[in-house]
Amino acid sequence: MLIAALNKQSSGKIIIYILAVLLLAFLVSMLIMFSREDPEEIYRKNSNMRIEVLNGCGENRLAIKVANILRKQGFNVVRIGDAHKTDFGETVVIERDDENMENAQYVACRIGCKNIGKDIDAALFLEVTIIIGRDYEKIFPDIEKEL
Repeated sequence: MLIAALNKQSSGKIIIYILAVLLLAFLVSMLIMFSREDPEEIYRKNSNMRIEVLNGCGENRLAIKVANILRKQGFNVVRIGDAHKTDFGETVVIERDDENMENAQYVACRIGCKNIGKDIDAALFLEVTIIIGRDYEKIFPDIEKEL
């Protein structure tokens, strides 16, 4: 009788452990599912963002190459050109539309740029300007595959 009671007690513990593991697996899968980004939503958000790409380091055809990379990610690149100077050491993302800098922060996060600035100018009809610096190979490692 004592042995039967012990077997019942240990089988109950095993069932509780199994249920706990299943619950944990369910919670982890739910967390992963809700934290994953929807590619269609990202593409839609990217396509609503008007971006200007300026070559700030003087490398030949660099703004065109970066614009092509951004367009493949769904960004709406509306202007390409050269920056007013060609000695930018680091790439900079500049907010042009939002005082809270949400657009620049989003683009900087997407491309892996740490330098963010703000120069609001509604006359430009842009959300973001990217000035490409000499660190462009860190930010855009596949740049040489373009054109």
